[in-house]
Amino acid sequence: MAPKRGATVVPEAPVQPLTLEVSHAFGSHAGGTLRDSVMFGDMAGNYLAHPVGRQMAFRHLAGGEVNFAVESTGVVAVTACGVSRDRNLLAVCELCSTAPFTQVCIYELGLLASNEPVQTLEELGGAVGTIVAAAFSSVERATGSSDDPNSLLCLASSGSPSQIIIIDWKMNEIVGRCRVTDAMDRIAFNNMDSGMISVSCSKTLELWVIRDFPPPAEGEQPPEDRLETKDLRRLPEIAGLNEFAASFTDHAWLMPACGSLAASSEQGAVYIISSGTDPEEPAADRPSEELLPFVLCSIEAPFGAPLVGAAAKCIRCFLNGFIVGGSSGGLSVWMLDTSDEGDEVDAEDAVDGASPVYTHDCTARLAVANGSTVSCLDFVGGWEEGDIVVALENASITHLNISQVREADGKDVVESPIICGGFHSGAVNSLDMAVQRPLLVSSCVDSTIRVWNYQTGNCELCWTAPEEPVGIAIHPFGFFLAVGFVDRIRFMQILAKDLKLFSEISVKNVRHLRFSHGGHLIAAAQAKLVLIFNSRTLKRVATLRGHPKDVAAISFEPDDKSLTTIGEDGRLCEWSTQTWSLVSEQSPKGEALAVAAGPDQRAWAGIVDGESCVFRSFKRCAFKEEQDIVLHPTRQLSAMTTFCSSKEVAVLAGDLKGSLRVWAGLTGTMRTAEIGLHSNTCTAICMSLDGRTVATAGADGAIFIVQVDGLAEGPPPTAGSARAARASNMEVVMINRGEMQQRQDEIQELSAQTASLKTQLEEDAARLQSECRARVDEARRKDQEEVQSLRLKYESLQQASTAKERDNLRQMKAMEAMHIAAADDKEKHYDKKMRTDADRYVALEADLKEMEVRLQQARERFQRGFVQQQQKQQQELRRRGAEKDAEIQKIKDLIAFTQQRFDAMLEQDTGEAEMEKTQLRQKNQEELEQQHLVEYKLKKEQDLMLRGLDMMEKDRERITTEQREASLVAKNLKDEGEKMKHEVAVLKAERKEREATLRDKEVEIGAHKLKVQTLKKFKHVLDYRLREVTQSLKPKEEMIAQLHMQLHTLEQEFEKQLAMQKNMENMLAQKTAQCAHLSTEAEQRKEDLKQRERTIFKYTADLHALATTEQDTRNWHIGLKKIWRDHVDPTVFNKDEENSPPMMELNRQIQVMERKATTLAKKGKSSEETCKADIIHKTQENSLLIHELDELRVEKKALGKQLKELELRVRQAEQRLAEQASLGALPDAASPASRPPSRQLSKNLPKAVQDFFEEAPMAAKPALKGQKKVAHKDSVYHHTSDERAGVMKLMKTAEQNKDKIGMQRIQQKLLQDQLDSITQKKNPQMSASGLNSVLSPSPVDSPASPVVAAGAGMSAVRAAVAGAPTPEQISPGR
Repeated sequence: MAPKRGATVVPEAPVQPLTLEVSHAFGSHAGGTLRDSVMFGDMAGNYLAHPVGRQMAFRHLAGGEVNFAVESTGVVAVTACGVSRDRNLLAVCELCSTAPFTQVCIYELGLLASNEPVQTLEELGGAVGTIVAAAFSSVERATGSSDDPNSLLCLASSGSPSQIIIIDWKMNEIVGRCRVTDAMDRIAFNNMDSGMISVSCSKTLELWVIRDFPPPAEGEQPPEDRLETKDLRRLPEIAGLNEFAASFTDHAWLMPACGSLAASSEQGAVYIISSGTDPEEPAADRPSEELLPFVLCSIEAPFGAPLVGAAAKCIRCFLNGFIVGGSSGGLSVWMLDTSDEGDEVDAEDAVDGASPVYTHDCTARLAVANGSTVSCLDFVGGWEEGDIVVALENASITHLNISQVREADGKDVVESPIICGGFHSGAVNSLDMAVQRPLLVSSCVDSTIRVWNYQTGNCELCWTAPEEPVGIAIHPFGFFLAVGFVDRIRFMQILAKDLKLFSEISVKNVRHLRFSHGGHLIAAAQAKLVLIFNSRTLKRVATLRGHPKDVAAISFEPDDKSLTTIGEDGRLCEWSTQTWSLVSEQSPKGEALAVAAGPDQRAWAGIVDGESCVFRSFKRCAFKEEQDIVLHPTRQLSAMTTFCSSKEVAVLAGDLKGSLRVWAGLTGTMRTAEIGLHSNTCTAICMSLDGRTVATAGADGAIFIVQVDGLAEGPPPTAGSARAARASNMEVVMINRGEMQQRQDEIQELSAQTASLKTQLEEDAARLQSECRARVDEARRKDQEEVQSLRLKYESLQQASTAKERDNLRQMKAMEAMHIAAADDKEKHYDKKMRTDADRYVALEADLKEMEVRLQQARERFQRGFVQQQQKQQQELRRRGAEKDAEIQKIKDLIAFTQQRFDAMLEQDTGEAEMEKTQLRQKNQEELEQQHLVEYKLKKEQDLMLRGLDMMEKDRERITTEQREASLVAKNLKDEGEKMKHEVAVLKAERKEREATLRDKEVEIGAHKLKVQTLKKFKHVLDYRLREVTQSLKPKEEMIAQLHMQLHTLEQEFEKQLAMQKNMENMLAQKTAQCAHLSTEAEQRKEDLKQRERTIFKYTADLHALATTEQDTRNWHIGLKKIWRDHVDPTVFNKDEENSPPMMELNRQIQVMERKATTLAKKGKSSEETCKADIIHKTQENSLLIHELDELRVEKKALGKQLKELELRVRQAEQRLAEQASLGALPDAASPASRPPSRQLSKNLPKAVQDFFEEAPMAAKPALKGQKKVAHKDSVYHHTSDERAGVMKLMKTAEQNKDKIGMQRIQQKLLQDQLDSITQKKNPQMSASGLNSVLSPSPVDSPASPVVAAGAGMSAVRAAVAGAPTPEQISPGR
């Protein structure tokens, strides 16, 4: 970054320049109205840019260094900030005290960073009001802009009226301007097309397009006073967005650029809105009617469950996602869902209405926020390792990495550092500086008191008071603090991390507090009174009365000889600190807010008398008007302090506008300097003892540290000399000679008290030692008893654990044997089924070949029809081609006529053009003469410029040096580029190798796919057989239920053992803690006794030596100083340690018990892990068995349905065939007696089968000699092929069902035998009735089952077809 900023005013006399330079600042605009209160200054996230007061600070995150931009003249406040997307430019919008009252400064960031603006925009086309938002363009496709993508700057102002202004800041030209009804506080350019901007406020969200002005009507001229080159047109309202139900807080354009934006609302919802732009066509070239923005989607609760109902205050986008900040310090990250086939929603899809899908990534709260709302955030980097900076409403600024938010999903982010330890979130009403330490103390209206180290630039301590403090003062030594409240004054000690209450005084309505320069007195202003207290005894010394109105300010003289006070009515009083009497006074004249006392009874104050405001000097409360320094009426002085050196006196004052003004040489040659710091009233000013550091506080909550050069004499001190000076000053003891006698009396009283305390301490020591021995013995006895009981419990637990492990091993072996037997049975069954499936697979392949032959025949028929249709279409095409040729000839004739006509018109236009050329030549000649005149004038100006070039030669040499350095940087960058090219080449070679490998892999994948297809077919066959096998595993459900009961019992016993073990561990921990506490207490008490004895002895000896050796009481302060150094310095105390034998024995026994407890815990933990692993293994096996049983149930239901359907079909076929046979019977049909015996035997067959085979023997019977063969009309040859196929299908189905039933019976028998053996081994006492209930036959095996009946009927059919009777039809005689 550039060097620090400064404001230097050269005095009239060249004595010594007076320079003011800001070195540090504590504060921010995070809790105010400024929207972009903090931003990253580079893409790497190394430093921040944020306004403080009216200054712009650049803060490095690594080293904590702070630089400030050069302030322009007359700046009153910073109203808006904006940074470009590439972090190369920063726009700072400022409010000025003089015309044109508004300006915009452009600063360069990054490598070309500078603390001076590269461009200052003052002429914005008239009064624009207060600028509240600013934004840079980010793409090159922008209407009316240069080639630079950041050339356009959009501003939004509030006032009457509110405006939107677009400026080409490099050309300092206004591109467009429009007025809006509502003051917009957020503005942004479309990152895909800079011809479109988005603006929002709490009431509305609008989109505007930059386009050319419409051409004027014929005969009209454009307005001469129009400065804009482009027009701004507002697009229609956003479809699907209810602006009355949403209060918008922020919006940002999504990345990558797709023409969509995300808007946050106070109600918590986030809206994803499409602008309707086309990535191929600029928005300025499309009609406004075609640009219709609409809502793509909305996220009602972006923070999820951790922060339900939280308001979304700000939003920032990054690549494929965005982050939202809201109430209670909440941060929520949302990512674009790209899981759908790996494709993202691009710009064209967004325009076509494709809604992007955003998924919630993480939500976390900032622990440092303490419930405060996120007011502003910024993001740089990617979604994996991006950096976030967050500004909170309590004015604090913190930064963190996005990975921290992901790790703390649903919880609080703990490790997020606060810049400088935090800032005040309200007006600072009081400030004071220590003399011997580099400390500042400040109090704020937010009830906080902060202690600052202005050398390191950090807040060392923050203490929240129970009520608002009204005044604060720090002792010159820097260890004692006085805080004024409404009803009391509290005196507090400054510790390392806290403020400790020392004492308090009940005094009401205290407004101002001030320690004397020596620190022995403290003055407090109470309305019209001034109260004086002794800072050592805290007793009231005096009460000063003399002001008719409230006291406005108080100030001690540098040597503490007098106290100067001034009232709100301007009455000035000077009081003597020796007698506390009124020395001199000045009658009221005007109003005053501040006063500063100097040496020789001099004082200075800021007085407002009517419309005049002056800086007035007093001598013994008298003044001369000719010595007054006239100030602006609005620049009344509100705070003052003085600095006195051996040569001159200087007064430093702050005014109501927040500026710091210095008047040096008030007793000699006057020098002045001024610098603007705060954006509001300066409430307090403090000056360091060396006169080189000034601290100011303001109503804007900021505290500035300013380095002053020109006041102190000599060069600035080094760090070592400064520390030595502070060390020597710390040894100064302030002793008042008038109180020496009182101190002697107090010493005698203390000596008597010391003797009595010594006797008491000896008695207490003896008593404590006896009590300690008794307690140690009692504790040792109890510990031994507990150790013995714990040892017995441990042995019992170890035996129980061993028995339990044996039972678990026995059960595991039994389960393994059972599982192995079941697996062998399944393998045998699988082999049998696979052989059967292979045979069926061969039959299916034969059917497939037959179907392929039929398919080939159908394909040939289709090919012949296609050829015929193609010939017809070709004939039709030739006919249409002839018609089109005739039409083309007609068009050619028309074109020839048009060409001839065009040539004639062209000749006529050529003549007119020649005449226009002649006229243009004449005009050009006249303009050339005018250019010659201009050239003559330019030559004169060139001579002047040549003189200026000599002055710029030095600048050129400086630039040459910078260019030389830049060339070195460029050379380094080129070397890095060459290295990167080499790496790219290596990566390309690796890519080619990987592509070749991928091609080989693709070939292998193709081969594997063929194998997979074949295996899938085979898998389907195996799955079918597997379902049949698993159906037979139903009886295992009861066994699994029993195993569940056993597991439940084991788990209960295991939980009981764990509970007992935990109780024992807790008891051991409690006893160990008690022993440690007792030993620590005994050691501390021994050390206290020894330390008290040594302290009392040394203190008594020193006092006795002082009183006996030194007779002159005036020299006693030397001895007192030595006593103070010896007995107050904590390093003098020696801390001797003794190793007591009882405590060593106790520690040894404690260590033994701890080792035993650790061993017991480890064994218990190992047994617990073993049991848990066994339970998990058994649970997995049970889950597999349950899964198999579920599949068997489903398969059983499916087979039952198929059986019922087949049975119904058989019955329907039998009825239908019986009816056909009864209706088709002939009168001359053969009688039953004339039929063969085999026909009679088939009567027991079903009717349908009898009719089907009834005519077969008659058809085969030969005719008698002399008779003709006559075919019977009801023979089998008259049945259709469909009827015959249906009967054959029924026969096959019946055969398959019969095979299944037989296989199921065999499997059930095998499983029953296995379960009998398992249950006999597992539970010999199981009753036979229980086994019969478990192994009861399924409905398939019952005699009344329709499947069995159907199987029996089909066996009869097969027997009839084969020509053999069934066993039921064969009589005993046959």
